[in-house]
Amino acid sequence: MTQPQATARPRTILYVAATDAAASDGAAALENVGTESDHAVQPATTVERVRDCVPAVDCVVFAETPTTPEGSSLLEVADVCDETPLLLFSEASYAPTAARSTNGIDGYVRRDTDDAVAHLADEIEWVCHDAGAGSSETEDGPEPVVAAGETVAGDRPIERLLESLPELAACRDRDRLFELVIEAATDACDHDRCWLSTVHFGEFVPRATAPAVSDDDLEPVARTGPLGDALQTHEPIRIDDLAADDRLDAPLEGVGSLCCVPVGDGGVLQVAADEPNTFDERDVDLLSTWGRVAAAVLERIDAEASRDDIERLRETRDRLAAERDRIARERDQVAAERDRYRSLFENVPEPAIRYEVDAGRPVVKTVNDTFTEVFGTERESVVDRPVDEDTVPSGLEHRRAALLEALRSGERRQLVSRREAADGVREFLLTLIPLEASADGDGGSDEAESGAADAADHNSEGLIVYSDVTESNRRERELAAAESRLETIAELVDDDVRTSLNVACGYLDLAAETGDQEHVAAVDDAQGRLRDLVDRLVTVAREDDVIVDTEPVAVHDLARQAWVAVETGDARLVTEAPENRVLEADKAQLRELFECLFQAVADGMGERDETSAASASDGDATAVVTIGATDDGFYVVRRSPETDAAAVEGGRDLETGPVPDRLVATDGTGVGLDAVERIADAHGWNVGVAEDEGRIAFAFRGVDAHGGA
Repeated sequence: MTQPQATARPRTILYVAATDAAASDGAAALENVGTESDHAVQPATTVERVRDCVPAVDCVVFAETPTTPEGSSLLEVADVCDETPLLLFSEASYAPTAARSTNGIDGYVRRDTDDAVAHLADEIEWVCHDAGAGSSETEDGPEPVVAAGETVAGDRPIERLLESLPELAACRDRDRLFELVIEAATDACDHDRCWLSTVHFGEFVPRATAPAVSDDDLEPVARTGPLGDALQTHEPIRIDDLAADDRLDAPLEGVGSLCCVPVGDGGVLQVAADEPNTFDERDVDLLSTWGRVAAAVLERIDAEASRDDIERLRETRDRLAAERDRIARERDQVAAERDRYRSLFENVPEPAIRYEVDAGRPVVKTVNDTFTEVFGTERESVVDRPVDEDTVPSGLEHRRAALLEALRSGERRQLVSRREAADGVREFLLTLIPLEASADGDGGSDEAESGAADAADHNSEGLIVYSDVTESNRRERELAAAESRLETIAELVDDDVRTSLNVACGYLDLAAETGDQEHVAAVDDAQGRLRDLVDRLVTVAREDDVIVDTEPVAVHDLARQAWVAVETGDARLVTEAPENRVLEADKAQLRELFECLFQAVADGMGERDETSAASASDGDATAVVTIGATDDGFYVVRRSPETDAAAVEGGRDLETGPVPDRLVATDGTGVGLDAVERIADAHGWNVGVAEDEGRIAFAFRGVDAHGGA
């Protein structure tokens, strides 16, 4: 570093520090440094001491870092120094750019280098020389404050860096910052081979290069090595002769010397020269200063990016917190509603099931105490089992499908079912009550959810309440049977009794006119028929054998038992599939129905079968009685031997032809079939009869198959 010619006269220097020890030690160290002029150094620790000594000293050294509590008096010291030169002897944390922005500071020297005190002595000589010349002003204005090792105003490298400083300080982008660093360093050092590398996956990879350097010419360099050490210690590397120094390989062909300075914690600025021994300490200090400036800007960019990220994270956090609070509120509301439902569930006076739809199938989750009491079962034997299990007999899968469809639909429905209870088979009205889905997710705010699958997921749980309607249904059947008896009485009175009375009155009139006793005999016959009809009316009016209890009954088994009990001659009973059809009926009453039906059919076979037998060939002339099931009931068909079996088996004619509203008697009086109609009415069944050539058929519809939930 070239110094101007200085006046060799003793100088007095005031060394200011926060403590007596620091001030005394610093003054002694500075006084022991040899310079071109003699100098004496006095210690000072207070602003008052500085004020008293300033008129008699040539220079003041402030040896504390302004950003620390010990250096907080810098501005007061600068104020009392007035025209006396003031040098800042500071840690690197207070950079030259900060010193330049502080009024009253004439020079800046880093205190954390090995030869810092020597640099300080040189800087004192420089500023005192300017002060001795009478002014620190130049034609272009006040001289800039420079760090030790930098050149003074008019030296092109520092001026070039300073010209780039405003744009560098205003930069907000990392890549642009690296480009500016390369441009300024290339211009200041007058070396066109310059590049900046950053760490990427354990290697230094070129991030920005001068125009004279191509990325393809540079190879990645491992972080483990001199460059990594420089980045870690924040100390520059100067290699005067790459050919003789084995620390680094030549990064480019023809490179003789290399200067590497760290840029913050992630990059290294490298400047190469063709000739060995190109770079001196001044170049290293200049590039190091520029590297520190770039590091400060880079730190600010990262901090701003971090602040932006933090702000975005904060906004995201606040949004998620609000969403969390909303979900928590909805969850609490749902929990309160669920607790209310469960409280009602436990206290409902009727049997009840709480179910959940698991993998598309409703499963019992719990039952209330009333359920276990009414059905005589333990809670453990029901919980976690499918709702429809063991409640729908085989052969009635359509009932199971209907039940499951109702549970999955998510709609409130009511179904009628019979179920074995602790005191026998009872009839229940099932009310399906779906519950709203929980708000553990998005609270159902997604309006795009739709369709059957979504509805099933939405109503994933619910209640089934059993209301015992056995007695009310029994009363309805009793009322229906009573109405049927009254209707029968009205028909008998209107048709048979009135006719017999009219006949008797007619013959009495004839007897009165003619005196013929034969007319009197006819009256006796009419009165006999009237007595029979009256007895029949009394019998019908006193009928009280309405269904008392129903139970699951296998139709075909009961029909076979009734067939054996009736004299049917050579006729043959055939049962149609399904063989396992089970109905809900009074077993004794249904057997009586079959017996009456088979007897009526047998009584009607006599004359028909004689005619059929006379006209039949040598083949089988046996009449066949068939019993089978339909979708909503069962039927009994009697056909003569000559009837085409294929035309009647399976009840095809019964399904396609109309069923009469009333049962048509086939014996002339209908007495044998009254019981059939009475039992059907008591059960609430519709019954009809149809007859064509060689065949008579009875159809029973509206029959409730055995099943439930």
